Amino acid sequence: MFQYRNSIKRLVALILVMIAVTVMQAQTGDLPRSTPAQQGLSTLAVSQMVDSLLALPETEIHHVMVVRHGHVVAEVHPAPFRAEDAHTLYSASKTFVALAVGLAIADNRLRLDDRVAAIMHDQLPDTVSDALAQMTVRNLLTMSSGITPDWSMRNRVTDWERTWLAKPVKEPGEHLLYDSMSTYMLSAIVQRVTGKTVLQLLNERVFAPMHITEVDWQLSPSGVCTGGWGLRLQAESLAKVGVLMLQRGQWEGRQLVPEQWVDEMTTRHINYDNADGQDPTDGNQGYCYQVWRCKWPTAYRADGALGQYVVMDPASDIVVVILGASRRGHGELACIWNQLMPGVDCLDKGGSKASKHLDAVCSSATLPLPQGKRRSPRVANADIKLQPNKHRIDLIKLTEQEGQMMMRIYYHDGRDEFIPLGYGNWCYGNLMGEPPYSIMPKGRFNGLRHNFVTGAAYAWTTPTILTIQVHYVNFVSATTLTFDTERATVTITDNFDPTHPEVITCATVKQ
Repeated sequence: MFQYRNSIKRLVALILVMIAVTVMQAQTGDLPRSTPAQQGLSTLAVSQMVDSLLALPETEIHHVMVVRHGHVVAEVHPAPFRAEDAHTLYSASKTFVALAVGLAIADNRLRLDDRVAAIMHDQLPDTVSDALAQMTVRNLLTMSSGITPDWSMRNRVTDWERTWLAKPVKEPGEHLLYDSMSTYMLSAIVQRVTGKTVLQLLNERVFAPMHITEVDWQLSPSGVCTGGWGLRLQAESLAKVGVLMLQRGQWEGRQLVPEQWVDEMTTRHINYDNADGQDPTDGNQGYCYQVWRCKWPTAYRADGALGQYVVMDPASDIVVVILGASRRGHGELACIWNQLMPGVDCLDKGGSKASKHLDAVCSSATLPLPQGKRRSPRVANADIKLQPNKHRIDLIKLTEQEGQMMMRIYYHDGRDEFIPLGYGNWCYGNLMGEPPYSIMPKGRFNGLRHNFVTGAAYAWTTPTILTIQVHYVNFVSATTLTFDTERATVTITDNFDPTHPEVITCATVKQ
């Protein structure tokens, strides 16, 4: 009987795993697939845009999806990134907070002209200025709170609401002062008036009906979704939301978000003070409700640091999702305007040649692999002791067993991680801890449900220099470790700050 029960348990566990795998696979293939030509796009234009994106200097492209008339006509996920990997969105998260605000307004739990001080009454300073008393939900949506942004505040304190509301307030509604804490306050307000976090609200009303399940959101020290950053979604889920917005909140015959709210969300409500008279750029076309207007006159976008974009153009019924890691501003957007958009409703230029090229790129694209030899004649297994460093690494063990290179990292706080390394290919592993991150808010990574995944590779560039590249494929960051055995150094470079590598003195304690 005991063996029978164990067999049943194993069978149930296997079925649950199969269901989970099926759900994930289905989620990444929900939107119908088509070709550019079938949806009225020049294949050559799509191909040229993809080529231009992959060739951008100082830019990693992790995911690209092009959707027209609700059909995916091109997608590329350069290895080691994969379609099923969620990606952190930085400030593109803000657009989702605005969707949640719209749901709260539709439920009569919130109004645009509600006063922030009245809602957050228990978080106010002892003295409330007239300007703070006048600040409204609308002011937060348009980034015109009147509070000067303090980007390090979230790194210093845990009571974000009280600290932010205690700051000096100038006249609300007068000036666009872009600030992630304004969006965080919207998240806190939605949670207060609905009793649900913005993620819970969106899960129930938007994500579940759209079959979006691979989603999580970082939480603040007080248990509020961080709002202005910290949302993780798959590229196809972002494409779905782009389609939802082009359809003015409708999905498969259901009105998930009110039409009027989507219209208001995507209408320009405020400009930067110095925008008038300047040549148009993607940074000076004005701000809507947690959405940016674009240089392309009919387009708008969700926009996050390091190049996280969901670009939506109602006029052409196009959605473009681009996720990656870039330090070069809006170069990705220029590829859309200059290569893709001229191909809308054009004859299919390039024909089968362009189609074959696009298919080849989409199926085989990869980020650069370390180049060199598999082994060094001078170094085999090694334990490398590092001097104190900002990455808080004490020791790195390099081992090779049955042809598999492994890196084990020991941290100052007692944690350790195994990272399998490929040669000439990316090898995947599960990270138990946290990847490097470009921002340092208190409680960062709180609320994220899944372990991080690494895709890593190595090569001996010379007999004395080993290069290891590690991508955190369901996040955004990457780390390059360069071991120079002759100079006894390890250089660690993070992709979000490549101009400031950390050179660490080390010693090989065992070979």
